Amino acid sequence: MNIADLALKERDSAGVEVLQFYARKPPEYAVYQTSERVTIQFADAPDKADEQRKALAQLAPMRGELNGLIDGWRDAPNRVLDRPAWLWRLAGESRGARLRRRAARYDRRVADGLVVALEGDLTGGGAVLENVKSEVLAERVGWARFQYLIAAVLLALGFMLFASLIAAWQQAALCPPARDPRCFDHATDLWRGGMAGALGSFFSIALAIRERTVLPDLNRQANMMDAALRVAIGIIAGVVFVALVLSGFVNLAIGRSDPAVAGTLYIGLCGFLAGFSERMVPDLLAKAEARTGERPVLRKPEPELEAKPEPGAAPTGRTGGAAASAAFGSEPEVAEAHVDGCVADVPIAEAELTPDAMLPVASGGVAMKPEGSSR
Repeated sequence: MNIADLALKERDSAGVEVLQFYARKPPEYAVYQTSERVTIQFADAPDKADEQRKALAQLAPMRGELNGLIDGWRDAPNRVLDRPAWLWRLAGESRGARLRRRAARYDRRVADGLVVALEGDLTGGGAVLENVKSEVLAERVGWARFQYLIAAVLLALGFMLFASLIAAWQQAALCPPARDPRCFDHATDLWRGGMAGALGSFFSIALAIRERTVLPDLNRQANMMDAALRVAIGIIAGVVFVALVLSGFVNLAIGRSDPAVAGTLYIGLCGFLAGFSERMVPDLLAKAEARTGERPVLRKPEPELEAKPEPGAAPTGRTGGAAASAAFGSEPEVAEAHVDGCVADVPIAEAELTPDAMLPVASGGVAMKPEGSSR
């Protein structure tokens, strides 16, 4: 099929319907929209078409990533049956219509980049596609962050509601401690610590959501699991930290507060701090484990050293040397230790002397003046 044979609402050489033309330059190229992606019809001449395919093969991975990111937007449904008609009128445009319009906007920009590349500027075309990819990825990640926050707040509120019901049921004397494992001493305080920990974990997530690594909304399950795990860590940390404070293992005093008087606000503050700081409770447990498992260090007894002499006072005779040797734990002095080891006083035989003729020639110095010479 030649470029001139393409027509709107007709099928191309691949059997896909042409929805819209972005650029058409017979017989060199045509860039148009289908229901699947932005497509290129190369030149009618086989040699020219092969040259175009080889040049644009460098942009094929980028186009594939863009199609993967935009996937699901081009055919997003309106879902009219999910909501009443009056609610659609109040909300304005449906989400499906917004996604389709968004996909059309990005497709036009992708077509612009392909036209630039077909005109011979591969670098410029690649830059346009890279910018489009960055914007689509940022939009996907932004929506994923919103979903992350929604999941975290729903989980935190759900646990707080559940813990409030349990605490109220126990305070109403409907919880027999002998038969129900949920009823024990300080159970209400521990439930309150868990609720405060859930609130602290959500506060931590909300503060660091921009710096937190969140996958695009295509990986929704992984994001939801990460949000649930973060809230669960905050709940457990709040319960454990409140238990440590009530048991006396940890003392938390802020300002004029008294850890011995653990009121409701004090318990809530402890749970909130533990849920807000991810490493607070793990660090405390690690330090406790290090202290309980640490072995005592055995050191050898040091020798008793004699008192140091006064500055300027030197030891006299062999007594000082012996005292110094005994102080530093050296071996006892032998009888020949005082004998000088130098061999200058040992007599040398005539046969052991080296004749002057065998000595090397002297270099440098001052030459001896010959006898009878005036200079």
